[in-house]
Amino acid sequence: FQALTGLILAAAGSGARFESTVPKQFLQFQGKPIYFFALETIGELCEEIAVVVPREWLARVRKEQSELDLQDRVNVVRGGPSRQESVALGLMALSPGVTRVLVHDAVRPFVTRSLVGRVLAGLQHGAACVPVLPIAETVKEVDGHRVLRTLNRSRLRLAQTPQAFDREVLERALIRAAKEGISATDEATLVERAGESVYTVDGEQENIKITWKQDMKRLS
Repeated sequence: FQALTGLILAAAGSGARFESTVPKQFLQFQGKPIYFFALETIGELCEEIAVVVPREWLARVRKEQSELDLQDRVNVVRGGPSRQESVALGLMALSPGVTRVLVHDAVRPFVTRSLVGRVLAGLQHGAACVPVLPIAETVKEVDGHRVLRTLNRSRLRLAQTPQAFDREVLERALIRAAKEGISATDEATLVERAGESVYTVDGEQENIKITWKQDMKRLS
């Protein structure tokens, strides 16, 4: 069968750190929900799209998809209690023909087509590819208020999304993590734990993640 590229847009978070009754991915910016920006940019490069949202937002998000040219490629699915479970549900919603999978945070609205292209090209070098940024500040490992040690930042990077995966490798890593009760903040960590090679490409400073209320000021 034809090899296809699929997108899992992770939009099932509750936004607890944002301290808003409306999850940040659904807030309006420039006349449309924040998640629309990444969906439109990455969705154009994918044959199938799974938008994973909280159960109570299913009806609204499905209705919003009628405003997009991508609606025939989009499947809006219910998320789980954790990011990992939500991504696993999104993966299940993609057809067997999808062999390359992109996972992206819905609250990174400024992702570019060029970054997506670099990440997908990086799959030539490993089972997964992650965009990363160098760290400008000195990094301390602490216990409470006491410094344990200073880390060598020359070998440290900040990971972004979209992250690209070989579909079978991601699937196996998610299943293994579920069996072992392992939780991670990104899917590449699970692939690493499974012993697979993860390649990196240069990320983009503008590809910010909206986490705190003050991050909204950076959108304008």
